[in-house]
Amino acid sequence: MFSLSAQEIYSNDVSCINNDGNVAKINASGLAEKKKEVYDNALKSIFNALFINGVDGINNGKPFLEKENSYYIDQFFKSRYQLFIRNSTEEGKPEKLSSGLYKGRVTAEVLIDALIKDMVRNRVMENPLENRTMEETQEEIPLPTIMVVPYKRNTNMSYAKILSTDFDLRMAVSAVDNGFKQLHVNTISVETRADMAQRSLDWEANNADSNDRQLLNNSGADVYVIVDIKKDISPSGSRVSLIMSARETSTGRTLASRSGWTNRFKTTELDRLCAYATQDVLSGFLKDISIEFAKKLTKGNTVALRVGLSDSSINTLNDRVGGSNVSIASLIRNWVRKTSQGGRYHIQGSVAESLIFDTIQIPTHDSDGLLLDASTYADNLAFFLEEQGISCEIRIDGNTIYVTID
Repeated sequence: MFSLSAQEIYSNDVSCINNDGNVAKINASGLAEKKKEVYDNALKSIFNALFINGVDGINNGKPFLEKENSYYIDQFFKSRYQLFIRNSTEEGKPEKLSSGLYKGRVTAEVLIDALIKDMVRNRVMENPLENRTMEETQEEIPLPTIMVVPYKRNTNMSYAKILSTDFDLRMAVSAVDNGFKQLHVNTISVETRADMAQRSLDWEANNADSNDRQLLNNSGADVYVIVDIKKDISPSGSRVSLIMSARETSTGRTLASRSGWTNRFKTTELDRLCAYATQDVLSGFLKDISIEFAKKLTKGNTVALRVGLSDSSINTLNDRVGGSNVSIASLIRNWVRKTSQGGRYHIQGSVAESLIFDTIQIPTHDSDGLLLDASTYADNLAFFLEEQGISCEIRIDGNTIYVTID
């Protein structure tokens, strides 16, 4: 197959051999009426495919340009495309086809990263998330609030117990928490929250793992970072490795992970070694988290919704609303479908007494361009139900919304 653009014949016979993100090695065929134009057309076919059709192995197979920009493409092919080719090799001599056209193949090394920067600079492509600075990301979506917690080698031990008995992990958690603060990230102290939880009437007894899951869900932290530490102490010097994993509190989805040893230092002071370790990895680790959060601009935020009945309710979720043929459960399900990002949600279970959505993707911004969080989404649902004559109470724990219908 081939397409005609700007009076040139461009082949779609383009394949990526390998791609490291900066340079891609690409093989392509070229077609032309004149033998001397075959290899130039093959090179141009590479860029035509990258711009308009997409090439497997580059940009997830998607075209770089969401809509064709004829001015940029015409200027690019006229005088600039050679700037983005590092090397190219012609494969044999052109052969003449029965159609009268000549065909030949080339293998070229294309400067993908430079090409992307050129398209961004010319405003024909949005800057990819991984190329954005932290400041650019924060202009669109705020950095998440983070809680740093120790790694659990024993699920029967709570976070509070680990921090009170394991000096190494206590130092590691403290160093990472302080490192985030120096990067101007809002953090929530796990020890403070644990003390508050232990005084709460809702605290579950004698179950450390359940207690800590409850602590995380009620903490208000968007992300929790699990920290483990390894030490290597020797006469030649000391070093440590911090192993960190960031997970989204609402879903448990892993957002980022980093590890690595520091250089050796002439000290055995653990707080200093941990501080050196955070300097090495924390900025990149936070950027990984921010990139995942920036993806919410297109994918939306994740919340969970649990609908139940109050003890005094005389209704069930299968009852019809206002004499219609629509049940309360169907009404809520349709509202969620219409208000979720791209209609993406999943129902964990539905019975007469409860309706559970374990994931709902909600837009990051409402129709007015304001940030949309779980609280606002819950308020919108409550207003909708009241308009239908359904009285309810709302409670929010983290990104989980509890709706109790009277």
